[in-house]
Amino acid sequence: MKVLVTGGTGFVGSWVARELASRGHAVRLLVRPRSCLDNVRDIPGERFVGDITAAASVNRAVAGCEVVIHAAALARLRAGDRENLLAVNEGGTRNVLGAALRAGVRRAVFVASAGALGGTWEPLAVDERWRGSAEKVRVDYFVSKHRAEQVALELGRAGLPLVILRPGVTLGPGDVYHSSAGTVLMLARGKLPAYVHGGGSYCDVRDVAHAHAEALECGRSGESYLLGGYNLELGELARMVSRLSGVPMPLRVPYPLMLTVAGLRELGARIRGQRCPISRQLVRGARRYTFLDSRKANGELGYANRPLEVTVRDTLRWFLEHGDLEASTPELKALRAERHGRRGASGHELRERWT
Repeated sequence: MKVLVTGGTGFVGSWVARELASRGHAVRLLVRPRSCLDNVRDIPGERFVGDITAAASVNRAVAGCEVVIHAAALARLRAGDRENLLAVNEGGTRNVLGAALRAGVRRAVFVASAGALGGTWEPLAVDERWRGSAEKVRVDYFVSKHRAEQVALELGRAGLPLVILRPGVTLGPGDVYHSSAGTVLMLARGKLPAYVHGGGSYCDVRDVAHAHAEALECGRSGESYLLGGYNLELGELARMVSRLSGVPMPLRVPYPLMLTVAGLRELGARIRGQRCPISRQLVRGARRYTFLDSRKANGELGYANRPLEVTVRDTLRWFLEHGDLEASTPELKALRAERHGRRGASGHELRERWT
């Protein structure tokens, strides 16, 4: 089938496109004019220059495609991005899936987010029957993904043959924009000095991509699937990264204190005209539990998780090879040495070396 993939230069989208191409599908990637193409040099198919916020270019990109996979999104947890998040995530979804409906595609797959469910205050693994909402959490990224999902559901009710996938916290090689796997990078750099109670469902981008291809080929229209993994406190992930990287564990601090500190740092950055990497948005998101029960995807899509330590090791190695992380400890030097003398995982090597 001829498949349009939005967000194909990004983390999840590039692995989805690679998986589809390996199965013989004809892939068309919608790429922005200034997109980093490192992740897609090995993927055969078309490159269509456009932007999901520009309806005219989206309409042209969808034309002639049988299937649309909408993976493009803006993922930020910092102050001052609400308008951009809503424009890209909600508005872009309306453009892409609206064009898919008008074009009469055979299937549309929407890459949602576990964050759209809003999470819980306690460590509770939810399934597809959970009716949580991000609107009350006061995290703009979560809200934007929730509203994007509502747009997708609206278009599904209007006749779009839609499958919704909600990945958990996705890790693995290839996160060129430091999105979800950026948490591992911050921990390994020692740039996350403290954390609060909360946690996520940590999964591997390659397993998530496989599930997307299965959803395209055999998922049931009108259904949604949670793609979770290992339901862990953030401190448990930090402990694993600390052991593998040799970087000291961050401190756990009370949520009110962390929120206050983040607010003060935001204020200081605003006075200096800078962006603050530690924000109240980030702290609020980190305090939630986005634990997932993936049994529906396990049974219907053959979704399975490789060992988390394999995923975290591969994530660290990829950041080392790409110069995002310095081998400043014996542990990181050992990880880097496992790929010593070989080029960074880009181009034709990416799939061969990291699948």
